[in-house]
Amino acid sequence: MTAVSSSIDPWPLLRNSDLGCQRAIRLVVHGRSGGVVPESLIEFHRALQQRRQAPVQLEVLTADSPPVSPEQPSWLVPLLLWPGSHARADVPEIKNRMQREGAEVSLLPFLGSLQWWWTLVAEALQPFAAQGSVLVHHPLSSEEADRFLLELSQRMGLPLLSFDDWSDYQKSHPEAHPLMLALAPNRMTEALSEAGGLPPLLDLALIRQGLIDLLAALP
Repeated sequence: MTAVSSSIDPWPLLRNSDLGCQRAIRLVVHGRSGGVVPESLIEFHRALQQRRQAPVQLEVLTADSPPVSPEQPSWLVPLLLWPGSHARADVPEIKNRMQREGAEVSLLPFLGSLQWWWTLVAEALQPFAAQGSVLVHHPLSSEEADRFLLELSQRMGLPLLSFDDWSDYQKSHPEAHPLMLALAPNRMTEALSEAGGLPPLLDLALIRQGLIDLLAALP
């Protein structure tokens, strides 16, 4: 699957209720230190806004202040890949805060929990996979995360490795080829670029367009 087509509705259950006009979208992203938003996320936000007939906002977890809630009902969309503290604690608190401000908001599952997303990632990474390829992920530490990673490794058909373990792994596996699972540039993608790692996922045209199509299809 490369994109959301007219024959495939990625949000069938959301269309069972009368939502009226198109809702606003608030994208929750991690960002870099000081609330800096990588250019790839800015371009993604701009492209999605051009496809929607309602506002598309960015809420950056590392920023000091959030955007003002839109007047119309909105979807809260966590662009987070992992079931860590941001997805489990920060995002629900964002929803609660918006509701305290009087906003009508519906929270969607975090991006990494969607099977559609990993199907898209697997397709986009397939041309780059080679002997010794290993998927490198953000460090996680919980039983829930361990189960998530095990299922993901089986689904992707490649071993998964925490970034914290990459240096030692590379010493014992000099032929290893890292495929970094990160949406946008961060310190990990920059470090792995020196080892021949791929750019962040949003820099891959197939993933970028597929995610735009997915979110543009929201009611």
